[in-house]
Amino acid sequence: MPNLLARYPSVVAALPDGLAQQMGEHATLVRARGGQTLTAMGSSGTNVFLVLDGRVQVAIFSLEGREVILRDLGAGAMFGELAALDSQPRSATIIALGDCLLASVPGDVFRNATCGSPALAGWLARRLVAQIRDLTEKVFELNALRVPSRLHCELLRLCGSHGNGQAAVVEPFPTHAELASRIGTHREAVTREMRFLASQGIVAQERRRMVVTDLPALAGLVREAAGVVSDLAQSGFRP
Repeated sequence: MPNLLARYPSVVAALPDGLAQQMGEHATLVRARGGQTLTAMGSSGTNVFLVLDGRVQVAIFSLEGREVILRDLGAGAMFGELAALDSQPRSATIIALGDCLLASVPGDVFRNATCGSPALAGWLARRLVAQIRDLTEKVFELNALRVPSRLHCELLRLCGSHGNGQAAVVEPFPTHAELASRIGTHREAVTREMRFLASQGIVAQERRRMVVTDLPALAGLVREAAGVVSDLAQSGFRP
């Protein structure tokens, strides 16, 4: 059977040796349009997806329809592995942010490949640990930091590998409403803090493009907020 992933070397490079081969031999191509729901929270299905081209968004929704955005995923990213491992309903909704190309792999293929090899099982364990650490950070931020500090943390997270140590460019940049959904606040609070950061010469935004002109200053704000919370915790303070 032809290996679908062979045409996407950057995606293959993001996977450990052996896994790309096994997944690629059983993958089918999926095309999605912007706004299309790829998997719905609470739905059945165990297929694992690889993003070949485009970007998708991971979100959860309350019964009242309130959206909480967890993260965006680009080419080379994978989603759906939790349901493949435990056969439980999907834990989040995945939405295409634009036209996307994905590879869909049966859940049992992914499960057998990762659980049948000590090396791949170790890779999967490290991947899941990284997700737990990321969610732990976000729980801490939501419960211990004020809105401005939560926004600073999210901006620094968005910079990721886009920076050079002094500055960073994020494009496309989330809307203020999307940022609010990420950090548990409202759009007006995000807009107010973004204006403050711009007045301090830390960021410059033009439509869907943001330039962090002073990355060390933004990182300093994050360290300061985390340090204050740490000092309070050590002193026995409880909010």
